[in-house]
Amino acid sequence: MKTKTVFFDIKGFFEAEVKRLTSKKSTVNKSVRQNDQAEIKKNLSVDWDNELALFIASDIIKPAWKDSYKISGNSLHFNYIAIDTNLRTRSVEIKKDQQGRAVFFKIKNLTRSKLYESSEELTYIPDSIYTINKSQSVRFLGNNTYQISGIVLK
Repeated sequence: MKTKTVFFDIKGFFEAEVKRLTSKKSTVNKSVRQNDQAEIKKNLSVDWDNELALFIASDIIKPAWKDSYKISGNSLHFNYIAIDTNLRTRSVEIKKDQQGRAVFFKIKNLTRSKLYESSEELTYIPDSIYTINKSQSVRFLGNNTYQISGIVLK
């Protein structure tokens, strides 16, 4: 008898976070760096849909992908690793507290073609911090790196 693989609902979790943070009117201290240019904004009101869009887009619950990820770990700390190297979301690490609430996410995405490569490392700790580290390499145009970090204030 084959057991059904159960995936954590990443998209649902982050959509709920968007609603929760929006209703709380949570603000952030945000640092944005593109290549060598940096900017810091304090107590910034943000569009949480936009801020967490890359996390939501890293959803791995698709019927066609049910056998495309290897799962390791235990019920409180587990990883999904892509078996299929063509999948954009390559790995997802999730930690939960003793009450079963997700308290840490690390997501790695990679998109590759003959002309373009983009990698993302996303980290999220609810009510604390989120980071987005992204690098892009476009053939004939060069490389760009982006680092975004937001410290959630309330």
